[in-house]
Amino acid sequence: MQEIRVNGSLVRVLPVIKGLVSERDNVRAALTEFRPAAVGVSISKEEMEGLLLYEGEEIELSDLEEAYKAGLEEFGEVQLPPPCYIETVKACAELNIPLIPVDMNEDLFSERYCELIGGFELMKESYFSHRLARKKFDLSSAEAFVLDYDRKVNGGQGIRALNLERERHMAQAVIDLAAGRSEVLVVAELERSSGLVSSLEGLDGDGSD
Repeated sequence: MQEIRVNGSLVRVLPVIKGLVSERDNVRAALTEFRPAAVGVSISKEEMEGLLLYEGEEIELSDLEEAYKAGLEEFGEVQLPPPCYIETVKACAELNIPLIPVDMNEDLFSERYCELIGGFELMKESYFSHRLARKKFDLSSAEAFVLDYDRKVNGGQGIRALNLERERHMAQAVIDLAAGRSEVLVVAELERSSGLVSSLEGLDGDGSD
């Protein structure tokens, strides 16, 4: 977990591995220990609405999601929707902590996706997804796998630019969330957590570890 001061507020960023069931315990422990004034989570408002309505129905996975799930299962049980996010929603409700989605909403994401990712990159992505089963990923740890998967699957110029914009968007949302609050916790997907912290430091001159 990383800590940074934002305009006098203490922001703790908790990196989580999407899908790994054991991450529920890490989320619950952080919320119980710190009891932040508010929590930000690296999903869109539409995704959070979906989590609130989720009743255990089976989710159909894409080829990319199947490959991610297969690799992550080397390190424990995997479920979708990500247990780290389900536990965040559940624990915040139980502890009466305000929960705010900080990622781009679907309209903005779709708009920027279309503007940043060209046809050639889409063709490469389609080709890559069909060959994904042959790809080798770093299985030295769950964290190493997730980061290696992100580098290889989201390595195109356009998607890298989009993820950078997501990190900056989330950072600004966290700054807004922290305003007037002594401390907040951000539950952030591991892949974007370092970029989120860097963006927070770039947007706020008071940043420190």
